[in-house]
Amino acid sequence: MKNIALNTLAAICLLGLSGCASDGNSFPSLLGSDSQEGIYAKSSNVVNGSYTGTFVGQRVTAFRQELNLISQAQKSNERELEKINANISNNANLYQKTVSNVETKLQAGTTPGNPNMYAMLQQAQGNVQTMFANANALENLSAKTSDTLTSVTYLENAISAAFSISGAVDEDHKQLRELQNEAMSIAQKAAALNENVTGAANFQQQSAIQSSQEIDGLRESVKSGSNTGAVVSRPVIMHRATRPVVNSQVKRISRPLTSNKQASVNNLPLFSVRFADKNVDYKEGLSTAVKSALNRKPNAVFEIVAVSNSKTKSEAQEHAARIFNEVVSMGANAGSINLNAKVNEKSTVSEVQIFVK
Repeated sequence: MKNIALNTLAAICLLGLSGCASDGNSFPSLLGSDSQEGIYAKSSNVVNGSYTGTFVGQRVTAFRQELNLISQAQKSNERELEKINANISNNANLYQKTVSNVETKLQAGTTPGNPNMYAMLQQAQGNVQTMFANANALENLSAKTSDTLTSVTYLENAISAAFSISGAVDEDHKQLRELQNEAMSIAQKAAALNENVTGAANFQQQSAIQSSQEIDGLRESVKSGSNTGAVVSRPVIMHRATRPVVNSQVKRISRPLTSNKQASVNNLPLFSVRFADKNVDYKEGLSTAVKSALNRKPNAVFEIVAVSNSKTKSEAQEHAARIFNEVVSMGANAGSINLNAKVNEKSTVSEVQIFVK
């Protein structure tokens, strides 16, 4: 599709320049006269525009065919994303249900090394493998959406170039404008879809990594027969697309948190960690999340939120301040990191959530 658009653009530029260098009588067998314009301008639209008999009219026909192919590719990409999202949602629900059952039984107490608990964790591990598969499917779809966006961009340029070709009649330019508007509309949809899919792939990959870490922690808890605490990061059902890449040289900084009970961010966290004890291993997951965000968006803004009840407020803020410095050491600009705090009396342990804008 990309090659078609490139060849079309090259042909237009070449022939257009030839027409401009002529004496005004180029392409005599194809050009329509002023007297013909009333005939050609009667009724046309992007789908079924009237052929004018001019060279530009030929280009309009080729553009319309190409735009139709791009439109079909765009719709196909949208349908594929819907299917993947449905699979992500169903798989995430199954994972959450299984892990919640494990945590509930651990809270109530169970025998060390309970084989039934291990069986449930094995089911959850299967869900994690599906998360990785969904991430790969999104990566493949991202390549398709990128190709569609490139094709419609080239076509937009080709249509714009056609306006300068000599020998067109008014109907030709009318149809070119219609095609141009339609191409612009598809380009906007293609760009949004590409960003959505790319962001979804990143978040699904991160979700799989964090969920795998959670299962490892729960496996240790099952071994001992009690909930010893683990990194908690439920799979992302929906996603927030981000772009990035940044290499900032910054020093470690301590910044006071703004305490605000109303503090919240209206999107799913990029990363979250619950500190059920002092030995929670979260740095690998945090590093993967931060670097993925920065690799997609150089000027990414991070929001680090300490979540706690009134008794664990100080502890949560200490964790958030430490994570602030760790995020900076991973390449984020200190000036692009906001620290905040949120009190939730239902919280049983300190938690730090990281959002990205």
